[in-house]
Amino acid sequence: MKFFVSLLLVCLWVADAPADMESLGAKNELSPHTWDALRERMSLLNSISYLPSLLPTIMKNRHGLELSEEQVVAFRDWRRNNYQKMVDTMNVIVEKRIELSQHAMRPDVTQSKLTAMQEAIFALQREVFNIRLSCRELVTSTFTEEQWSNFAFIVTDDPQLSGLFAY
Repeated sequence: MKFFVSLLLVCLWVADAPADMESLGAKNELSPHTWDALRERMSLLNSISYLPSLLPTIMKNRHGLELSEEQVVAFRDWRRNNYQKMVDTMNVIVEKRIELSQHAMRPDVTQSKLTAMQEAIFALQREVFNIRLSCRELVTSTFTEEQWSNFAFIVTDDPQLSGLFAY
């Protein structure tokens, strides 16, 4: 139960992210501090997603990756169009997981009800997965081989991302 309470508190903190980072939807450039805050908050939600959050790391290191202006604009547009929906959906997933766990302890709740609740969570996870796939597609379709190589080098210092290039 402590885990669920902790997770809920984390998610409530993450849910406030756009309120104190109004520039997330703005066209202007985010500061390195804001990208760090965004990356930290997204890492807290990564445990409920199957694809990593790469965009904060990419944008924080855009100069080292030598992103073109077109890439930067495309990544900002993706963030503006998808970030809030992704975070909102991830927060709903957390709420639904807590609800499922609570219902699982009630003897009056049927197995079919629990299965339906889990299916609803799977559908939400699929939504997040598809949003993240769209980001992955944007990155893979715009990165050059040199940018991939540089990105692999950059993430070696990130404990959550470093193992992703171990293929």
